Amino acid sequence: MKGRVAVLPAYGGKFELREYPVPDPEPGAILVKLTRAGVCGSDLHIWRGEMKEIYGSPPRDLTFGHEMCGRVERLGAGVSVDSAGQPLREGDRVTFLYFFPCGRCPVCLRDEMGSCPRKARANRVAGTAPYFNNAYGDYYYLRPGGFIFHIPDEVSDDVATPANCALAQVLYGLTRAGLQQGDTAVIQGAGGLGLNAVAVARDVGADRIIVLDRVASRLELARAFGADHALSLADLTTPERRIQAVMDLTGGFGADVVADFVGYPDVVPEGLKMLRGGGCYLEVGSIAPGNVFSYDATALVRGNARLVATSNYSPWALAQALAFLRRNRARFPFERLVSHVFPLAQISDAFQEADWMQRGSDGLRISRAALSMAS
Repeated sequence: MKGRVAVLPAYGGKFELREYPVPDPEPGAILVKLTRAGVCGSDLHIWRGEMKEIYGSPPRDLTFGHEMCGRVERLGAGVSVDSAGQPLREGDRVTFLYFFPCGRCPVCLRDEMGSCPRKARANRVAGTAPYFNNAYGDYYYLRPGGFIFHIPDEVSDDVATPANCALAQVLYGLTRAGLQQGDTAVIQGAGGLGLNAVAVARDVGADRIIVLDRVASRLELARAFGADHALSLADLTTPERRIQAVMDLTGGFGADVVADFVGYPDVVPEGLKMLRGGGCYLEVGSIAPGNVFSYDATALVRGNARLVATSNYSPWALAQALAFLRRNRARFPFERLVSHVFPLAQISDAFQEADWMQRGSDGLRISRAALSMAS
């Protein structure tokens, strides 16, 4: 039996679909038949060639993608439960971590598995056994020791697909930032990460949620997710005006937590000035290398500011993300976060569409693209 894998021969170009033999899972491993894969903002960075320092220039038959869900196709010997201890059988709907913390080092033992120095990632050179190492293919080979969880019956594939990225990342990051009931949160950017952050902040019990973005449709969606104030960069055209707007909405004190989900370095100094004394700035959005900002270190000291940056997360965050989706399925419009679904054979079109949506500034571009492996 063979399965397809999408391969990128050149940055910004079209994908090729190549077939590879589908492996039998070794003891402790799981073969998953993928049903959905998402086009994340970090995937667009890779596709455009903005991460050549990591993936090479030119790319070497690059295969990637990390947002995904599917059904258990085959279980390796010794696997009978998921990472929450629930029985696991062939045909079960699942999602899983796309990275592999060791679970045994001093960092992991502090519940900071996303920072594990021994953390392994899937091989991104196409044709490397066991071949199905990333999201853009018919199958995914979850190596022994990988973390995997059942998807609740009430949660659709479209909603579950980004749970192992945006939602789990946001839950983990806001927890580390110390967001709690009664706090004020400022969300910089109303893309996928930012909208998930609005929902999490609302669920935590934040008293006031302020969102900044330049795209009108994203601000409207932020309100649907629970934002109290949606501030447009089209109206507040300078950092000074945006900072003052936040100060006015917080009685002059600033926010308890300010979080960057934009990924452009210019927003960081701006966001730091929106903090209250002793507040926390959370950096999540900067993925591509070269995002350099300048700030007065004395202002950090005098403001008793805390800085937290998160990449990846500990496995508990994915379990909580799935429970969050089940619990809040009627509360937040998560289904609106996927606006286009393409078959795997049209992955090049999906990336073009996702790129168009991400770069859009005309107020019409709302959401993101996903891939269906069933068509």
